[in-house]
Amino acid sequence: MTEQPRIGIIGAGAMGSSLAAITSRFAPTVMVCRNPARAAQIFEHGVRCTGALEANASPIIVRNAAELKDVGGVKYLFIAVKTTAIQEVCQELAPLREAIKQPGSGEVKLISYQNGIDPGRSIMEMLDTKHVMRMVLRYGAVIRDKVGTVEIIMHDPPHFIGCLDDSLKEDCEFLAKNFTDVGFGTQYTDQIERAVWTKAVINAAINPVCALVNADIGSVFDSPSRELVLRMLDEGLAVARAEGIELGDGFRERALELAGKSTSHLPSMVDDIQNGRPSEVGQLNRQIVSLAKTLGVAVPTHETIDALIETFDWQIYHQKQ
Repeated sequence: MTEQPRIGIIGAGAMGSSLAAITSRFAPTVMVCRNPARAAQIFEHGVRCTGALEANASPIIVRNAAELKDVGGVKYLFIAVKTTAIQEVCQELAPLREAIKQPGSGEVKLISYQNGIDPGRSIMEMLDTKHVMRMVLRYGAVIRDKVGTVEIIMHDPPHFIGCLDDSLKEDCEFLAKNFTDVGFGTQYTDQIERAVWTKAVINAAINPVCALVNADIGSVFDSPSRELVLRMLDEGLAVARAEGIELGDGFRERALELAGKSTSHLPSMVDDIQNGRPSEVGQLNRQIVSLAKTLGVAVPTHETIDALIETFDWQIYHQKQ
């Protein structure tokens, strides 16, 4: 008899924790949590999500990816860390993928659970594998209190899962069905790049502006900085089209509608800048700027905003020297 697929999650922040609360409803779930204080929180209180999505779970906690084998291995491994940590995670995973697979389940299937255009492809390249799925998420989460409760600020399904390798289609459909069955509406799409670009262009337009003015989404749209967001939406759309990714008619209106559902949300980039952590601008604006140069598309607003956010990252780097 085939064992029930076991799910592993690398990352115990707001997104990784909320994911664990959801997957625990349909599969045994184990979390890799390197932060001892966060691990102690989860061990004592479990993972609790409140707000737009209610969920509770007590996943198994391990200290590093190597320990996944000690709890029986995993079939599906979600990488739910910030994009800035992907390289470190892949370096740790590279020698372990055979050792941590669940017996009888074949090669470990990886799922990228990040924002940005290229994290899925980056994982594929760093680990030299095509067995990487990608999820595009339509919810916001933040850890609110001393016991690590995750507040779901906005939940606007459907979420999407897809792959570039057709051999993973069945896995995508399996995960989409199970997510949906437990209230986390998810669809398999054979157009995952379109979904990735849609989310990335919106995040690249909104998140860094919120970070620069230290404000939530609603405050940005009520202020003169709204114009910056609109310009970057149009620039990102132009780059996507030049790349051959059609985001559909009425993209700006759909982006504004989504933002209107998240007015109280403070993007994680704001928190990164406030707390002296490197931002995810590299997976958002910088990639759009780089691609725009290759394609000959003008993106002056992205270039300006990117330079300002990168200045914060530069200051963090030099403070550590």
